[in-house]
Amino acid sequence: MADPHLRDTVLSLIAQRAARLGMSTSELTDDLDLLRSGLLDSLGFVDLVVDLEKRTGKEVDLIAAMDRPGGTTLGGVVELFARQA
Repeated sequence: MADPHLRDTVLSLIAQRAARLGMSTSELTDDLDLLRSGLLDSLGFVDLVVDLEKRTGKEVDLIAAMDRPGGTTLGGVVELFARQA
């Protein structure tokens, strides 16, 4: 199960952008692909990961994250950081 605090952190980082795009919080599900949905572009995704690295003190392999199935989904990002214990 994903860390709810970590998920809340990711949501707080993308909420303003989602609101500008007219997305409701109910649309921010774990299977939402942050890139394909248009919520983030590739630079925005990199910025999200870097910000999460700073907040969590964890370093992740960004290329591996983007290459693995589901790696660019909301749940995939949370899982990526949750696995870095």
